[in-house]
Amino acid sequence: MKLRLGTFNIENLFNRYRLLANERGSRTKKPIDPEKFVAEGGHINMLGWSIDDFGPIGKSARKATAKVITENAPDVLALQEVENLFALLAFNQKWLKGAYPYAMVFDGNDPRGIDVGVLSKYPLGAIHTHRFEPEGSPPSGRTFSRDCLEVEILLTQKRSLRLFINHFKSKIGGGEDRRREQAERVVEILRERYGTMLDGDFAVLGDLNNGPEAPELAALAKHKFLENLVATRLPADEQWTHYYKKDKVAEQLDYILLSKKLADRNANTIPTIERRGLGTDIDYYEGKRFSQVTGAQGASDHCAVFIDLDV
Repeated sequence: MKLRLGTFNIENLFNRYRLLANERGSRTKKPIDPEKFVAEGGHINMLGWSIDDFGPIGKSARKATAKVITENAPDVLALQEVENLFALLAFNQKWLKGAYPYAMVFDGNDPRGIDVGVLSKYPLGAIHTHRFEPEGSPPSGRTFSRDCLEVEILLTQKRSLRLFINHFKSKIGGGEDRRREQAERVVEILRERYGTMLDGDFAVLGDLNNGPEAPELAALAKHKFLENLVATRLPADEQWTHYYKKDKVAEQLDYILLSKKLADRNANTIPTIERRGLGTDIDYYEGKRFSQVTGAQGASDHCAVFIDLDV
């Protein structure tokens, strides 16, 4: 059975009011005066809201974002920086033409409200959040900046694939100790599920916010029973998924880590890094861009990563 799997930091997929359309990435949700907000009709979805009155910020950027997804057509896509489930449902409905019947986002620990989630053409089974760890901790003391979201993808009645979707602490201000704690906890979770040899069919996906050589990621990115497909199967100069213009650094921040069992079964498959959605301010990339990219603001500041698997 074949499955196309992907991960994408979709960058600020918000459904905040259009009155806030010029707000990008504010840390607090701005209040709105209900006297100034008037719905003007349009299609009413099952939640009772008009998707013409709400929407992901930046239409041009969302067109490019959608193109990254539709051009690569993953069956299952892990996502980072999604505000909530409604934002994802609206994006799927309006920009992806309802291609994904199954979607899930849990509110995580980020004060900006950027969460991890999933779009899937297959039904979702067990879903488990780790946002409250360690048990009894206050919000300021929790392990995961967003979440490590476990999602079971039900491929058939007897076969499933479990995903562990992450978005580690940003590099802004350092964050090495926090990322180390997060990486080590993900490995602990995997051992709890699959034993010390991590014997199972699963993938760890997401934005880990540093390169695979970073010491704080070693427990996860260098684990002997996991394979970082980008680092092992692509040439060194083709492994970058993010370019930080200020410091002129291109590196891998976005990962698909397969269990050894699953990686061995797919020894010859090569991952795809989609860069055609990058904005024109990413001068490091001189390749062709999608026509939907009309300027500096592209699909995302991250590249999506895709892999075709025999599951």
